Amino acid sequence: MGTRSRIGIELKDHSVVSVYCHWDGYPEGNGRTLVKHYQDREAVKAMIDGGSMSSLRTRNTWDCGPMLKDADGEYIRDKDGYIMSEGDRDPQPQYHSERGEELEVLHSTFDEFCKDIMGEEYAYLYSLKGEWKCWKFEYKEVKKNDKVTEGHDSVIRNWYTYPVRTEIPA
Repeated sequence: MGTRSRIGIELKDHSVVSVYCHWDGYPEGNGRTLVKHYQDREAVKAMIDGGSMSSLRTRNTWDCGPMLKDADGEYIRDKDGYIMSEGDRDPQPQYHSERGEELEVLHSTFDEFCKDIMGEEYAYLYSLKGEWKCWKFEYKEVKKNDKVTEGHDSVIRNWYTYPVRTEIPA
């Protein structure tokens, strides 16, 4: 199961253009990758223009073939630690559009960006100041009593998303 995230860029009117990422959404994963490999607006825009993705940075393609192993049966990794496969490529996002899906780029307000759209657990925003910011989504259950026509009480449960600012580790 993936740790889902939403990755966005703040525009001059303070709206946000963002995409969904399925894997490694936690700050030690995608957070570090964003800080290390997407350090300017042009790189962030280019990454977001590709649309929703399974992985923010991988050598794999959708049909890259088996993972490479050495004589001892250990996976062969490149200098950055990425597992190598037959037919792989330089590390980059693994976009859903590469397997024929739509781009799924969302243009929204900041509040909409921080809502649970596809079950994301984290949101990353490249600010107008050129900084990566991260929010963890906490889900809280809110219960309300509601009278049913027969006079019995029932409980309606609603889940609300509360974004909590968090740090990206160095």
